[in-house]
Amino acid sequence: MGILESLKKATEQATGIARPRKQELAEFVKMKKPLEFRFKDDGLVPNHPFWPFVVYRGRRKVGGTI
Repeated sequence: MGILESLKKATEQATGIARPRKQELAEFVKMKKPLEFRFKDDGLVPNHPFWPFVVYRGRRKVGGTI
């Protein structure tokens, strides 16, 4: 790790700049129940009889990216 990166990390730890706020942290931890859909076989798209189509609601912003 270079000198600049070490200095940046030490500054972030001392000031708490890079840490999420309490409200943001709670959003990261809160689990949302995924939506599950089961479709009848229409002959066009292969559907597994036991595995549903799962949709996870919302996005999580991690490390400044979406």
